[in-house]
Amino acid sequence: MKAVSSFLVLVFWISSWFPASPDRRAIFAIAICFLGLLSALLAQKPLKEHRWPAKALSVLAVFVLIGGALLAFAAWAIGTPVDGAITLFFVVGLAGYLHMTANILTPSQTSEWFLSIGLLVLFLLASWSWASAFGMYVHRGASGNTDEACILVPKPVHYDTELNSIWEMRLPEVAASRTGPTGTVILDYHAILVAPSDEETQVYNWSKSRMRFEVLDTKLNPHLPTTCP
Repeated sequence: MKAVSSFLVLVFWISSWFPASPDRRAIFAIAICFLGLLSALLAQKPLKEHRWPAKALSVLAVFVLIGGALLAFAAWAIGTPVDGAITLFFVVGLAGYLHMTANILTPSQTSEWFLSIGLLVLFLLASWSWASAFGMYVHRGASGNTDEACILVPKPVHYDTELNSIWEMRLPEVAASRTGPTGTVILDYHAILVAPSDEETQVYNWSKSRMRFEVLDTKLNPHLPTTCP
């Protein structure tokens, strides 16, 4: 049962960040994740009396978390808060995966509560990403005619790429930094909702913390489009 739940949570976590356009690095990372978890499950009995492999993985998870937190802070300081948040998203996920794998190696020497921390971390991260995607998909917080509305992201500079599926709306997919022609970060919204209406078209910014669209003043944001492609 623990093996099944571990694999299910791992699949759920991977589904929350696997790129819409798969690349070799993502496929390689997934293969490593599954092989690592499978190896831990197969090594349970042979390593039953040895605690050093689990301790080594636990220490590695702590170092990943500390080093990743510093890296996330640097990304936030040099880039944008979104850069830091997404870096931390992957760092915490990797630390949670290592913690889960470490405790699978020594299940009899670990409490159920402590064993579930890694699983819980991966589950919460994946839930955050998918909740953001579903919230965006149903246009939560928007008003007007949602049938004619569209969600746009800048690829790479102008907001001319429309998101149509939930798969494209997961957290890492819409939280990348986009820079203007001058190289400065001017497009800090990453995902906007254009809602046409008979009176005045409303433009909304996707809030990743509140998980909803919030209205923008088009006069203060003249570079944003007011029509759908």
